[in-house]
This record gives sequence, structure tokens and C-alpha cells, in this order.
Amino acid sequence: MTRFSSLRARLVGTVFLAVAPAWMFMYWLVKRTGSKQDLYWTLFSGGIGLLSLAAAWFGGERFVLRQVRILYRAARLLAGGHFSSRTGLASEHGEMGELARTIDGMAASLEEQVKEREQVEKNLLTRSLQQTVISALGQFALISDDFPTLLDQAVMLVCQTLEVEYCGIFELEPGGQTMVLRSGAGWNEGAVGHATVLTDPNTQLGVTLLAGEPVVVEDLASETRFGAAQFHLEHGVVSGITVAIVGQSEREVFGVLGAHTTHRRQFSGDEVHFLLAVATVLAMSVARRHAEATLQKLAAFAQLNPNPAMELDANGSLTYANEAAAKLAASIGKTDSGALLPVNIRSLVQTCLATADKPVSLETRLEGRSFSWAFYPVKSSQVVHAYIEDITDRLSLEAQLRQSQKMESVGQLAAGVAHDFNNMLTIIQGHAGMLLAKSGDKQDFFDSSQAIYFAAERAANLTRQLLMFSRKNVMQPALLDLREVVTHMTRMLERLLGETIYLEFLPPPELPLVQADAGMVEQVIMNLAVNARDAMPKGGILTISASPIEIHQGYMQSHPEARPGSFVCLRVTDTGCGMDAFTQTRIFEPFFTTKEVGKGTGLGLATVYGIVRQHEGWIEVFSEPGRGASFSVFFPASSQAAGPKALEATSSTPVRGGEETILIVEDEPVLRDMAHVILQDCGYHILEAASGRQALLVWEQHQQDIDLVLTDMVMPEGVSGMDLALKLIAAKPSIKIIFASGYSMDNLDTSFLTNGHALFLQKPYTHLSLAKAIRECLDRRAPAKAQLQAHAESTT
Repeated sequence: MTRFSSLRARLVGTVFLAVAPAWMFMYWLVKRTGSKQDLYWTLFSGGIGLLSLAAAWFGGERFVLRQVRILYRAARLLAGGHFSSRTGLASEHGEMGELARTIDGMAASLEEQVKEREQVEKNLLTRSLQQTVISALGQFALISDDFPTLLDQAVMLVCQTLEVEYCGIFELEPGGQTMVLRSGAGWNEGAVGHATVLTDPNTQLGVTLLAGEPVVVEDLASETRFGAAQFHLEHGVVSGITVAIVGQSEREVFGVLGAHTTHRRQFSGDEVHFLLAVATVLAMSVARRHAEATLQKLAAFAQLNPNPAMELDANGSLTYANEAAAKLAASIGKTDSGALLPVNIRSLVQTCLATADKPVSLETRLEGRSFSWAFYPVKSSQVVHAYIEDITDRLSLEAQLRQSQKMESVGQLAAGVAHDFNNMLTIIQGHAGMLLAKSGDKQDFFDSSQAIYFAAERAANLTRQLLMFSRKNVMQPALLDLREVVTHMTRMLERLLGETIYLEFLPPPELPLVQADAGMVEQVIMNLAVNARDAMPKGGILTISASPIEIHQGYMQSHPEARPGSFVCLRVTDTGCGMDAFTQTRIFEPFFTTKEVGKGTGLGLATVYGIVRQHEGWIEVFSEPGRGASFSVFFPASSQAAGPKALEATSSTPVRGGEETILIVEDEPVLRDMAHVILQDCGYHILEAASGRQALLVWEQHQQDIDLVLTDMVMPEGVSGMDLALKLIAAKPSIKIIFASGYSMDNLDTSFLTNGHALFLQKPYTHLSLAKAIRECLDRRAPAKAQLQAHAESTT
């Protein structure tokens, strides 16, 4: 191209063809004319022609050939794949400039296409690498349980893939206030496992954790959404991406995955998605760990569950049984848990699976034990879960509870009947006593009155036993040593038992005192002894013992009436005929007896039951047919020492009357009239009131004259005997009170009696018992005024 150019030859040839005719014409003209002037002109024209040829030659080289050469070279470079080359003639005008710009545009387009293709190839390669990393991490997470190693591999691969200096996994610590660098790459030595950052919404990690969305930072120094964490500043972090590692539930929040660099950088969407994918793999591993931990916990729950559990397949075969099931089987002498299964287990399982979500319940008995079964179908696995409960003790406790409730209701009925009977018997006994006192020498009159009196006394004893059973009689407790009580009764018990029964009393060296009513305790011992005597018609041994005992929670599980604490156990054991289980369930019912007609009222053990319950104790019975019976009575032990004995309510001194004024408060008119007559015969001045409200009106008029108030407990118009007593004592502390009732009320304060404020007179009362009670109460030394006021204030 530089040595020869056809374009240059064509340009010179064109000029030559244009000049040659002029040269030939001038040569012809000089030849013809021979003129020197024409010769000079000819030579001048020839020079001009030569100059034109030279100009054509130079112009072709300068203005045409050079540009063509440049365009040619650019075309060759473009054809060789050098798309960044340019002609340099884009600023030229004319056709050559247009051609140069066209070639440059073509080169630029090809260069852009090449760059895009290279970027696409690079992106594909990067994505392939990212997918390989994610696949490798996912595979590792599936086949390995080494979670710390998974974290270490993740941060290393993220650093290499994203070409960043730092990568870290921050785990949320308990409490949710801080995160610790659990695994990392590139950080200062000692940072992993120790460095912590706050879950503050003013930091990149905090925002990521709270929002749950990726957070991309191009320049941390110019970031306005949050501040820079001190941990990042110490490592010179400028740019970074952070994503949350969160499962499907709040319990699966693990922490934050972050990639950071020390130079400013714009992270692409692919890079953000790659980090999200890594976080997802880690979150799945966290969820798997939680699921495995849950499965292990559930497995341990089933295995360590104290309640027996089993799994049965569709054919009713046992596929699993926990340790509790094995222990239950061993407790009844079975070596295999499958021995507990019901005999029709196969049909039960098939029925359970057929009913889908409806559990099947069943009760069975085996080796004297009762079992409750619950079968739950698992339709998806075609198995049935069976749960067993030994309900033997529960059924026994329920039976005892029903018995206790039955006894309680019968006791309420007995108390109501006794109350009404006592009112009537009081009238009968009172008037019979007055008739006896006035009979004189009239024997027939005396015999009839005495028969009425004795019949009423027998009826009164019957109602008294009913009250003891129903726990409605008033106790007057004191500190008792049960050894002394039994010792004092020994002679009487020996006469009662007869010569064929040997009485054995085994007192311990020491025994705590009990707070109890001596008469009631004697009644308990007497009734148990009589019951034992009747069970030994051919003779035997009756053993009475007393011992201290501590009741704990374990004992209460099989004895529902028991409670924890210190108690004194009074045990009466005989060698008699014993009782079967059915008889034992009814022995404390009133009027229930196994004796022949006319030989027992059926109130002996019922009375014992009521007295013991009233003393806040309980009774336990053990008996088998032909092997005797043992009654254990538990009384709460007292920590107090014995004090001086209280004055007994029945004095042996002759009954005398007096001239004091007595207010009788009784809503039953016949009873009120009878008490009026009896006390008036004793010389007392009598005032009457039919209710508590009327008594207060009488009190206002005769307060200074009244020395004693005899009042019923239950009265109409809203003022009971206790309410009346409290009002009167508040006004006159020295006033004497006697409560008379067929049964006591729950609001009767027994300490009110023991402190000397009052006496209790049980209905039915006789002419003699009423006169004795009035005189004894009047002769008592009045309690201190301060003591009375304090008691009244505490009660109100």
C-alpha cells in the first residue's frame, strides 16, 4: 500500500489525460509557426502540467490515500477482533468522515457486545460458584451434625466467594439484648466466641435482626439509617451486607450473617441473594437442630414419663413400651409389658383406627388391680398410642370420699332430728321430774312418773348418740393424757368385757397430750370395747395401745382423711370374727348393725365416728373375716403441758336454790314455761323473753337486777344466743350466761365456755340438771373484767 497505489496511478493518469491534449496542441502550434513565444508558452504549459501531475500525486497521497490507509488499518484491526480500535477520522468531513464514523460505531457496538457477553459469562461463572458453595453447605448440613464446623465453613466460603476481608455469624444470646460472634473469618485473633454487639436498632446488625430483611451498606461513614458498631470500626469496615438467620418461627431466630470489606463497594443483587441463600441453609440447619432436640425431648418424655405408655401396630402387637409400663407389669408379677394389654386388644386397635381422631377408653382388672386405658389413633402411621393408669387407689379413695359424704349428710339429718327430739324430751323430762318431786306417798303416781322419766332418759341417750355422730354436741376440751384416761377405765372395761376376754393395755413411756373432751374420749373407748366384745362371743384378747405418730405426704396418698402433722394414735385390736369389705364400708352408718334384733342400736361406731371427727381426727379400720379387727383413732397431738383440771360441770354437792334474778330466753313457749316453774320453785326471780330482741328490751329495763341469763342458741328475729351473750357481756362483764340447746351451732365459741364466761346445758335437761347448772354458774368466780372485754372485742 505504501509502495504502490492504484488510486494514486488513476489520479495521475486522469491529470495526464487532461494535460496531454494541451501539450500536443502547443507542440503542433510551435511546429507550424516556429515562434519562440509559442515555444516559451509551450514550455510553460508543460511545466504547469508537470506541476499538476505532481500536485495530483501529492494530493492523492495527502488527502485521499492516507485516510484510505487509516480506514483500511482500522478495518483490519476490527476484523482481527480489536473492538477497542478507532479510525481517528470521526471528525473529518465528507464521505471519508462518514465512513470513519460508521466504522467507529461498528467497533464500539461490537466492543459493547463483547463486554456484555464477558459480563454475562462472568456472572454465570460467579453464580455457578455461588450455587456450588450453597450446594456444598447444604450437603454438609444434611450429612453432618457438626454445627460449629458448618458455621466455620460458611464464613470461609462467603469470604472467598464475595472477595471480602471479613465474614461473621453473630448468634443471639439468651435475653435478646446482645449477639456474640459465634464464627468468623478475617477478624482479630480472639474475637470469635468473645466479641459481642448490642441488638440495638441503631446498628446495622440490630436493624437486620429486627427487620428480618437484608441491609446493604456502601459507605458506613456516610450511612444515615444507623450508626457504626464499635466492633466494625475497630476492624476498619467500610461496606458490607448483613442478613438475618431466621427460621419459620420466633423460636428459630439464630442471629445475623454479615460480609464486610474495608473499601467502598457496591454489592450486586446476586451477591445479596447469595448471602440470603447461605443464611437460609444455616436457618434450616438451626431448625433441624431444634427439631432433633424436640424429638429427643419427646422420646425422653415418653421413655421417662412416670405414666405407662405403649405403641401398638394395626394388628394389636406391642411395638414400644416405656419404663413405667415395664415397672407396672413387674408390680403385678408380669415380666412382659404386653401382659397388661386387654384380651381383645386387636379389635380395640382396629376400632380405634377406624374411628380416626376419636380416642377409645376402657377399664380392665388384672391381678386384683384396676387399670384405665386410653387409646389414641395415629392414622398417618397406622399405629395406636395407649396410655395406662393404675386407678386402684383412686377408686378406693373415691369410695371412701363417697362414704364420708354420705356420713356427713346422714349426720346433718341426725342433728336436725336430735334437735327437735331434745326440745320435746326436755319438756317430758322436766315435767316428769316435777311430778316425781310432788308425788309424795302416792305410789301409783310415783311409778307412772318414774316410768315416764326413765323412758325420756333412754330417748335422751339415743339423741345424745346421734349428736355425737353428727358432731353437733358441744365439746369442753382439756389437755388429756390418753394413758390416764384408759387406766381410769380399766376396771370398768374389765367388768364390761367379762371373764372370757382378756384386756391388755400397752401404754408407752411417753406420750404427747391431746386437746380433747374427757367424756367423749371415754365414750369412744367404751363403744369400741363393746363392739370388740360382741365380736368375741367365745372369748379372746382385747388390746388397747397408744403411740405418737408423724404423718407425712406419702401416707396421705392412701389415706384421704389423714393430714400431715403430729398425732396420737389410740388403737383398739380384738381377736374376734372380723369383717368383710362390704361390712367395713357401712360400719359407721347410724342404725347399721350386724347384731340380732334387739341386741344393738347401730349407733355405737357412728358415735365414735362423730366424736373423732369433732376432735379433728380420723379413724382407720383393718379387718379380715376370721382374723379380728383393729380400729386406729388419730387425735391431733398438743405441744402444751397439762394444766390444772377444770371444775366439772356436775357437782356432787346438794343442789340449792337462791334469790338471784334469772332471764330465761327461749322461743319454745312450753320449754320457757317449764324452766320458769322449775327455777321459780328453787326460789329465783324469773324474767322471760321469747327471742333475742325481746331479751335486749327486757335487759334495758332490768339490767342492774339480772344476775344470769339462760338462753337458747337458735332463735328467731336475727339475734342468736351467742349474739345476745356478746351484747350483754359488753354492757355488764360480770353477767353469767348458760347456753341451752339440743345441738350446738358452728358459731359457738368453745373457748367462751373454757374461759369461764358461760356454761353449756345440753337439751334435754332435767329438773335436777337445770337447777345444778344454774347454781354452779352463779357460784363461779367472775372472770377478770379486762379478760372479758378483750374476749368480747376479739369476737366482735
